[in-house]
Amino acid sequence: MLAIGLTGNVGSGKSTVAAIWQQRRGAAVIDADRLGSEAVAPGSEALGRLAAHFGEQVLLPDGSLNRRRTAELAFRTDTDRQVLNSIVHPEIIRRIGLEMIEARRSGVKAVVVDAALIFEFGFDRHVDVLVVVDAPRELAVERMLAKGKMDRETVERVLAIQLPPEQMKEKADYVLRNEGDLEDLEKVALELYDRVVPAG
Repeated sequence: MLAIGLTGNVGSGKSTVAAIWQQRRGAAVIDADRLGSEAVAPGSEALGRLAAHFGEQVLLPDGSLNRRRTAELAFRTDTDRQVLNSIVHPEIIRRIGLEMIEARRSGVKAVVVDAALIFEFGFDRHVDVLVVVDAPRELAVERMLAKGKMDRETVERVLAIQLPPEQMKEKADYVLRNEGDLEDLEKVALELYDRVVPAG
């Protein structure tokens, strides 16, 4: 089984690439964002620690995490961001490891770890191939605003603290440029997958 690390700045389109590989080629996908949501589910230790640090304002009326408000608060200062990471990241890493074991048992040819912070996690050491999805900055910002999860100020703060695209690309084995439409992205994504993942 080939382990592919898939990363890129917010709004780059990396999760779209992961979905293409899953739907068109049968790759197993481990979504770090999904695991992050599971790690802070209502009643979890992580959610309790976040509420203790940032206040009850990070909770929605049903007791779940208000992700938009948490992002606004956590990316105000380096200290707040470090607190968020220290609470959530270890649990995400543990869950990625468990899902990789399951993927190997299932017999898939490739597992894709879709994680914006793969370098910050240190998980780049646990994959065979690193792919960075790169998009023009303003296009990435527009995509994030369209999702409605962050305002422009928060998106800009997130981009400012993420590893710069040029540094990501230096560490990558392959770079996928995403500046066209979905059809263009699907074409280059499948071409790369077929080049990287052994046939048969």
